[in-house]
Amino acid sequence: MSRWYMRPFRLVLEHPAYWSLNRRSVTRAFALGLFIAFIPLPVHIILSIGLALLLRLNLPAALFGTFLTNPVTTVPLYVAAYWLGCQLLDLPVGTMAFEMSWEWVTTALLPVWKPFLLGCLVLGTFSAVLGYILVGGAWYLGLVLRYRRRKGQPPNRPPVP
Repeated sequence: MSRWYMRPFRLVLEHPAYWSLNRRSVTRAFALGLFIAFIPLPVHIILSIGLALLLRLNLPAALFGTFLTNPVTTVPLYVAAYWLGCQLLDLPVGTMAFEMSWEWVTTALLPVWKPFLLGCLVLGTFSAVLGYILVGGAWYLGLVLRYRRRKGQPPNRPPVP
């Protein structure tokens, strides 16, 4: 840490738990990042880093998971969350004109906040579980293929006892 402003964080950022590449840390961090991606507040990166540090998870994997939401994907993901929330609460899907103002947030968002937040919670939980399973499965498959290659067996046959 050669930069003076990073020195206070040196002990935290140099801890090996935040950078270790093991299946447990990476899969949990990626799932955490995916869940945080559906929080409808602009604090994804700060929250992801904070929780990854608190839970001693892999920092890059947590950040990578939060980048599911970006300026291109945010609107479709939040529209899908609102639609899902309306379906789960059996409410009609309404239309609204979006405006970047505090007045719009305090007036137009009031009738849609329940289905929107429920949809965000459900989609965040679903994507976190699915991401955990997919990353864990890919990690396991990579280990099996590497083991079989090392033992000299073709990857499509079961090991010979």
